[in-house]
Amino acid sequence: MRFEIDPVDAMLGAHGFSGPWTVLNATGLANRIYATDSVVVRVATDHPDAVPDARTESVAAPVAHEAGVRTPRLLAFDDSRVLVNRPFSIWERVHGETLGSARLTALQRKTAWYEVGQELAVLHSRVRVCPDPCGYLDTPGYQLDLVPTVERLVEIGAASPELAREIFLLIEDLAPHVSVTDHERCFVHNDLHAMNVMCTRAGALLALIDWGDAGWGDPALEFAAVPLQMMSAVFEGYGAANRIRLGSFPEARIVWTQLHDAMDAAIDEPRTPVPLTSFWQFLNTR
Repeated sequence: MRFEIDPVDAMLGAHGFSGPWTVLNATGLANRIYATDSVVVRVATDHPDAVPDARTESVAAPVAHEAGVRTPRLLAFDDSRVLVNRPFSIWERVHGETLGSARLTALQRKTAWYEVGQELAVLHSRVRVCPDPCGYLDTPGYQLDLVPTVERLVEIGAASPELAREIFLLIEDLAPHVSVTDHERCFVHNDLHAMNVMCTRAGALLALIDWGDAGWGDPALEFAAVPLQMMSAVFEGYGAANRIRLGSFPEARIVWTQLHDAMDAAIDEPRTPVPLTSFWQFLNTR
C-alpha cells in the first residue's frame, strides 16, 4: 500500500517551524508521523479512533507535561482541515527508542519500568484538573461482561471447552473486585504499553507518549498493559504511599483487563495463548 505523503513543509511553516524532515515508522494505526531534528508531526489517519485520539491527547498531554510528567511538549494542534483533511499536531521531539523495541538487558528493562511507576505517581498525585471544554477526554473503564468473549473463543476454536471452563472460574473469582469504588479517581494515561514508553538505548526513561486514551478513572487501569513480570518494578517505582490510591485488590482489576486483552488477541490470532497460569500466579503474590 502506498504511504500517503502529507504537505509537511506547509504544516510546519503554518506554525513557525521548518527544516528537513523524514517519515517515521508509526507503531500504531492512528497516525502518519514525520520528524525534523527538533519536532515530530503527527497526522491523524482514517482509522476510526484516529481523530478522537488526536483530540484527546491535545487536551491531556499538555496537562501532564505541566504537572511534571516526562512527556513531549505539544507545540501546536491544528484541527482546521485547511492543509490536510485530518487534525495534525506538532510535538517537541524526544530522541530515543520505544521500550517495546529497545534491546535491553533484563535489569535495564526492569529499571525502565521502575521509572514508569515513578512517572505514574507524579501523574496521579499532581493532576487535579484538566480543562476539557469540548469533551475530548476519554472515559476509561472496564468491559464488565467477558462471557461473550469466552464464547467467541470457543466458537472459533481458539479455546477448548476445558480452557473455557478455566477462564470462567477466573472470571468468577475476579468479578466481585472489578466494580469496587474504594479507589481514587485519577487522571490516567490509560494505554501504557511498552510501545508508548520512550527510553535511551541504555533503558533510561525519556517520556510517556500517545495520550489518546487519557481521562479520569481507576488508577489501576495504568497497570493493565504492563508485562506481569515487570509489575513488581512498576509498583516499587509507584511507591507504597501511592498504592493507597488503588484501593483494595487492584491486582484483580489488572488481571481482568489483561485477560480481556489476551482473549481479544487469541480471537485475532487463534494460536495466541491465554496465560491463565501467569494470571493466577500474579494474583497469588499480592
